Amino acid sequence: MTVSLGAPSRVVSSHSALLRPTSSRTAPPGGPVLPDPPAPTSRQLGIVAIVLSATAMGAAGLFGRKATPDGAVLGEALTLGRMVVGAAGMLVLIALSRRLGHLRRTRLSWSVVGGGVLLGLSLATYLSATVLTDLSRAVVLHYLGPVVATVLARILLKESIRRLDALSIGTAFTGMLLAAGFVGDNRAGGEHETLGTVLGVASGIFYGAALLCYRYRTDMSSDARCFWNFVFGAVAAGAMVLATRPDMSGMTAGHWIWAGGFFVVCGLFALGLLVVAGKHLRAAELSGLSYLEVVVALLIGMMAFGESVTLLAAAGAGLIIVAMALPMFARR
Repeated sequence: MTVSLGAPSRVVSSHSALLRPTSSRTAPPGGPVLPDPPAPTSRQLGIVAIVLSATAMGAAGLFGRKATPDGAVLGEALTLGRMVVGAAGMLVLIALSRRLGHLRRTRLSWSVVGGGVLLGLSLATYLSATVLTDLSRAVVLHYLGPVVATVLARILLKESIRRLDALSIGTAFTGMLLAAGFVGDNRAGGEHETLGTVLGVASGIFYGAALLCYRYRTDMSSDARCFWNFVFGAVAAGAMVLATRPDMSGMTAGHWIWAGGFFVVCGLFALGLLVVAGKHLRAAELSGLSYLEVVVALLIGMMAFGESVTLLAAAGAGLIIVAMALPMFARR
């Protein structure tokens, strides 16, 4: 494995627009490979990818609840399955497109390895946090990630944070606090509140760092990047499974069917498109649009599980929708 961030080579593919890489700028010796500003067509592809990805990610609660027996805690195990199925699915797609040779020739770098590992850790710690603390608090702490990614992109990649970008992120984060019930909720925390909060913060930091990693190595085709992202995510989730040793003895055939849907929809589809979006959008745009997941989860909870939506939560969802639209009006 070559761990390097040297000047990337251009890769041209005619299979699909999703596989078309963007160009890169080479920083001074020893520095990172800095991505060029996305072209108009590339930017539109990134917007479509993140909207579809966030929608599928928002359905994770539905699949996760249906796949989990009563009283069980299977977050790490479901995350591992999510990554393994994603890696296998990408390998099949690459083989069908006769690009296995390209995959073997693709050099790895720390950003590719780190992106997968960090995402696996983020999803595993987030699911654990939802068990140990209030769901609203876990969601809020997890979505520190886009803010972390935007700040790090400003420091490390020198990406500009326009006033419209800052307004979008701030509006989305405020709306997310309201939609998750974090504002105006005086419920007392559980006995594992401290550990849950720590895991939630870790989830947000891991998620933000993973989003930042997707802005490196834009020379790598999306199919190869997705495959390695799933592989190293599975490694991280597998380590969590070994540490927690979840009990899966209560799973029935119905649970496994829902788990399979979770692996495909929230794994291969959602996380694969997240990598595509990360290649074609600036961190600020990716951050604002990713908050769509909160709105989707809110609607699914209301329609599938009869969860009540307060006036503050509805107002928060409205703010998120407004924030999502703001990056689309940014000057290209």
